[in-house]
Amino acid sequence: MKVNKDKIIGVVFCIPLFMPKDDWKLKVKLTKDDLSKNFAFGRVIETSSSVLVEIFNYIGCANSDLKQVINSGIMYSPIQIFWDGIIKKRWKIIEQTENYDKYKDSNYNNLKMVFGGIGFRLRDFSTKKETPITREELKLKGYEFSTVWFPIDLENRILKRLEESRTHNKSTMVKNK
Repeated sequence: MKVNKDKIIGVVFCIPLFMPKDDWKLKVKLTKDDLSKNFAFGRVIETSSSVLVEIFNYIGCANSDLKQVINSGIMYSPIQIFWDGIIKKRWKIIEQTENYDKYKDSNYNNLKMVFGGIGFRLRDFSTKKETPITREELKLKGYEFSTVWFPIDLENRILKRLEESRTHNKSTMVKNK
């Protein structure tokens, strides 16, 4: 499915979790055989110089049911990405969310991100308002920093989260015995 950059709002895409992590030029492309392997999934919330997305908890094949993906909950939101993963055919667009509304479908009224270097500011995406925030507050509340993620870096971040989750679940199972 080809989609123009202006038309990507609400698009759901899949992120391969099995591709080489040293392919910094993104030369390795997805093949039809790859589509049955494990993917993470994301959806475009809005675009600017980067692309603001949410990443879902669901892990599965590229042809997974869109409702299952969306209903799985959110792993990361909001985060900013470079669209290179799609442009260079490392990632794949799955489909468009029907009648996508970022306020309703992506909880846009509650999306916040930290900007700044010396002094930190918390930006509310829906109001565009920025308020000062301390390092302690942002750590305590777990806000996302304004970092634009390269495809391989985001893939690694997702894999790390999945590994942490598996490790946590194993330790919880041991404690419950």
